[in-house]
Amino acid sequence: HNVVGEYIEHYSKEGDIVFDPFAGSGVTAIEALRRGRKAIACDLDPMATFITWCTATPVELSSLRSAFSMIEGKIGQEVEELYLTRCPLCGRSATIEAVIWHRDEPEEIRYSCTHEKSTGKSLWKDVDQSDLKRLEEIERTNIPYWYPKDELVWNSRVNVQRGMKVCDLFTKRNLYALSAIYNVIESIEEPCSKQLMRFCFTSSLGQASKLVFVYRISGRERQVGGWATRGYWIPPEYFEINAWNCFEERFRKLLRGKQETNAVLGDKVREASGFEELANEKNLLVLNQSATDLSNIPSNSIDYVFTDPPYGDAV
Repeated sequence: HNVVGEYIEHYSKEGDIVFDPFAGSGVTAIEALRRGRKAIACDLDPMATFITWCTATPVELSSLRSAFSMIEGKIGQEVEELYLTRCPLCGRSATIEAVIWHRDEPEEIRYSCTHEKSTGKSLWKDVDQSDLKRLEEIERTNIPYWYPKDELVWNSRVNVQRGMKVCDLFTKRNLYALSAIYNVIESIEEPCSKQLMRFCFTSSLGQASKLVFVYRISGRERQVGGWATRGYWIPPEYFEINAWNCFEERFRKLLRGKQETNAVLGDKVREASGFEELANEKNLLVLNQSATDLSNIPSNSIDYVFTDPPYGDAV
């Protein structure tokens, strides 16, 4: 981002309009605003313009914290019960942090237990009969909330097989937990908090999916990996990470991110609904459209263009 900022600083002046027709996550727009320029961020991908808006828009941090607390209060216990196991050290209830699945069969559980006989750190155990019984119960349960059943677009270059659905990327337990979280997010009334909690939720989906491989250092020592390869390849041995923990971790990162953007941009961001407003007192226009038709931007109105085109069929 600092390199982009230096180009904008060198080739434009304060008050100029900076344009990025392939905006991506909005780095060009953010750097332009930081330096007192006006910005137009255009992208065909609605996720790109969504990320740009969520990054640039100032927010009251107390509102974000309240939204998270509301979600936790409404479905925290329901989700927590999905991830209960028995601690073999003390015989009491413990919380599952992650499960290693091998060829779609659960094998090992990483869990946390705060009882006296445990260490207070993450522990490991083999999946036992009570764990299998609980998983069978979850498999038979109808998820009471909406979740996507859409088929992904077949593309072998990004490891999407024919007939593969979005919901196939998650275990039934995580699918249940995620749909419960999303259901509460959709009930949030304050628009900015709702959008940012959607942002937080979607950013947690990768780690809550089957796409996270198991990295073995030596012998039985293992760590959570990342996405093993580009696209949607489900490795034969993958981690099922507690979906609430994924969401909570991302919320902490979102909070730090908004603290930073609030500090950097302050009250500088004034979103425009069209170019006419941008030409006056507003300074950010986010356009979800193709760069092949820019007729809604007047000729000779842009002072500087900085862009990086997409990577074709790798997207």
